[in-house]
Amino acid sequence: MNLSAIDVNLVIALDALLQERSVTLAARRVGLSQPAMSHALTRLRELFSDPLLIRVGRQMALTSRAEAMTPQVAAIMLDLASLFDGTTPAFDPATSDRAFRIATTEYVELLLLPQLNAALAQGGPRLAVHLLPLDARAVDALRNGEIDLAIGVLPPDGLPSDLRRAALFEDRFAGLARASHPTARGRVDLPTYAALPHVAASRPRANGAHEGVADDLIAARGVARREVMVVPNVLLLPHVVAASDLVATVATRLGRAFSSVLPLRTFDLPFELPPIEIAMAWNSRTEHDPARAWLRRLVTDAVPHMREPPRRKRV
Repeated sequence: MNLSAIDVNLVIALDALLQERSVTLAARRVGLSQPAMSHALTRLRELFSDPLLIRVGRQMALTSRAEAMTPQVAAIMLDLASLFDGTTPAFDPATSDRAFRIATTEYVELLLLPQLNAALAQGGPRLAVHLLPLDARAVDALRNGEIDLAIGVLPPDGLPSDLRRAALFEDRFAGLARASHPTARGRVDLPTYAALPHVAASRPRANGAHEGVADDLIAARGVARREVMVVPNVLLLPHVVAASDLVATVATRLGRAFSSVLPLRTFDLPFELPPIEIAMAWNSRTEHDPARAWLRRLVTDAVPHMREPPRRKRV
């Protein structure tokens, strides 16, 4: 596309439409007449080949493409403001109604979401958080501004140089079995472990950022397991294990969390696996955006307060 043919005023109109979700309110926001904003919306629809705003009942709603581009457009507006006035817009979490978009895994959600919810309720009651899956698109989504933060297993050597990364916490692996399992107790030997029927979680991979990281580590040890079931969500593993003789290899924190509410127990693996490191990553281009910096601090401050579930006594 020839950028010289794009009217920058359309970006301003687009941001107002995405924020207000109303032609009338968007026009008022930027000081245009309603017909002028309607004309801008028509041009934007032609440029993106997407309606952007659609009527749902008595209100207007964003299309999925408009939802996806909202944070990117907001970032562009911040850059434009900084470019022309040399300042960065202030961010007050107590009054802002910004929606942050975070790509992460079910495992991270289980551990961090309660603390993040509590912190948001106290420090940013009007803020919203949209959680998205950490999949193969996460890196590109960070780079183009579609998401504000990615949290998961993010190896430093798997990220582009324009992304920043900070470690949050580590975890190790353990076996998980139902509490009355006849074999999986204490520390099983390697032949027993390999012969047990296993259930595993698998999902699309993105630079190591996936829940199946245990499978890679076990395969690297040359251990062949008898997998009889594969599920798409790591949080399904404890429920499958609790109701069967299947076992799973899970992050220790996940095993402890579910062992406190389901008839489960963890057992020691017959081999050592390196710990996994949970990290967050963000775009260096928006590193100094006050809102995103506040979000990163919120996540970092929540880590020490992750609730450690009670340990069940091994049988």
